[in-house]
Amino acid sequence: MAYNTLNKLRFYKKVIDIVNKNYISGITTYAGVYREFVNPIYPMSYDRFMDIVSFHHIDTKIKEEEERLNQLNLFPTIQPQ
Repeated sequence: MAYNTLNKLRFYKKVIDIVNKNYISGITTYAGVYREFVNPIYPMSYDRFMDIVSFHHIDTKIKEEEERLNQLNLFPTIQPQ
């Protein structure tokens, strides 16, 4: 179950990318972006959505988790025979 954290972070990244693409400061609201673009694709509560949107430094966290998994050798490399 070592991939759970990495998969969760990648999911957060997808949601944050949707918000960044569709949110216009002063014109749209997070609630509108949630209803129109996020919830139809990734059903979740609005509270969960706001937790994800407020998640900071997602790219850094993903890189750190990938490095941690690489150190544990959970991404095996295929050796040519």
